[in-house]
Amino acid sequence: LNLARGATVIDAAFQIHTEIGLNMHGVEINGKPVSFSYELQNGDVVNILTGEGRPATDWMRFAKSRSTRSKLRSYFRARQKESLREAGKILLMDYLWMHGPLIETASYLNYDFHIPSTKEELQYFLPGKTHYHKVEDLLIALGKHPDRSLLHTVVSQLFLVPKRKLIASERKRKSLLPSSVVSAVNERIKRAKAAAVAAAAAHGTEDSEEQPRTQNTEPRPTIKPLGSMYSVESKLAGLDIGFEYADPEFICEECLPILGDEIVGTRPPNSDSVTTVHRVGCPHAQRAINHAAASQNIKSLEATINNTIHHLPGSKPAGTRVDSVSLRHSQVHLWSKRAATAAKYVMNTLDVPVRLHWSYMDEPNTRFLAEVVVHAQDRKLLLADCSEVVSESVEILKTGSQTTQEHATLVFLVRVNALENLQQLMNNLRTIRSVLSVERRFGSELL
Repeated sequence: LNLARGATVIDAAFQIHTEIGLNMHGVEINGKPVSFSYELQNGDVVNILTGEGRPATDWMRFAKSRSTRSKLRSYFRARQKESLREAGKILLMDYLWMHGPLIETASYLNYDFHIPSTKEELQYFLPGKTHYHKVEDLLIALGKHPDRSLLHTVVSQLFLVPKRKLIASERKRKSLLPSSVVSAVNERIKRAKAAAVAAAAAHGTEDSEEQPRTQNTEPRPTIKPLGSMYSVESKLAGLDIGFEYADPEFICEECLPILGDEIVGTRPPNSDSVTTVHRVGCPHAQRAINHAAASQNIKSLEATINNTIHHLPGSKPAGTRVDSVSLRHSQVHLWSKRAATAAKYVMNTLDVPVRLHWSYMDEPNTRFLAEVVVHAQDRKLLLADCSEVVSESVEILKTGSQTTQEHATLVFLVRVNALENLQQLMNNLRTIRSVLSVERRFGSELL
């Protein structure tokens, strides 16, 4: 075997054949059993024991070659998707069993159907009704975001059942999920999380004989909000709005949030449309939050007015005489009518806010768009130096530049994996000679 110095028995097994590595359960060196961390020496006689073995997550610490780590990464990503798919299937099938009779009677589908019990049967309902084209993708999404809100939305779209009826039916139940279902889902999500961590770890050490990659190979950072969430919660406090996990596929192009940003969602009212992800400072998000707060204030005012009407003295039928009491009655009724009209307009014509959180189960290779602006004193090779620093850690999609007699402005539209990745890039750019400032643009002008 032609292996680099420091290679382990795991590298040897995968170099012989991928299936041998994936099915390995033990190794003997010169006739004696050794651990998987054993580093091979010249002249060693290697005997790979195969059978019912499967890679463990700690193998990533022992694999040294890029080829081995790539094969292990593919394996763990497949296991992650498999576990999420199983979790999503358990949740969806339990939901369909729980609400099956209601779905069959309340559906607006113009043909007879029975509740699907297999993935193959479920595929029949899928095309054109959601943004998922394959059952596999739908189940993985449900496994990633195991909240009831997504289940309500998906089932409502698949079977054309009013979402409010599904929610109302669920609220009547004393217990949402059997303990066996909860345990099964949690176990598979736990496995998926372990596989995701192992796959991300595959971006670590490379062969000493291979050239370093230009793309960012850092492990995906732990998802944690950077900065205080107080600013978000203070804006949403007291609003009767839902909670969801952010879907990276539905990002607002006017603010371009990335993993780690404080976020809020918006979606049309009384609709099963997808939720768009915004940065907290996005005008669209602020508008939705302000209108939701205004609507709630209007409802409170309407309740106060109605209570005032109920307690007004002299509640005689109108039309008998015009005095201060009847005049007050008519004014208060007018205020109440205007408040109700305003509340109805706000609720039915404007997007509503949604509490959003990033999910730790998102794919490790998910990338987000960001635009970085560099202000510098103009000089020769400035663009080349900045481009080199940017390309070392992220993927460059577009560039732009503008120069005057003394200063230059460079713009890079890039893909990053998280806020920490972007911050590190900006810090690296600030170390370049003649660079004056580096900032992240709110949204993009290059898209």
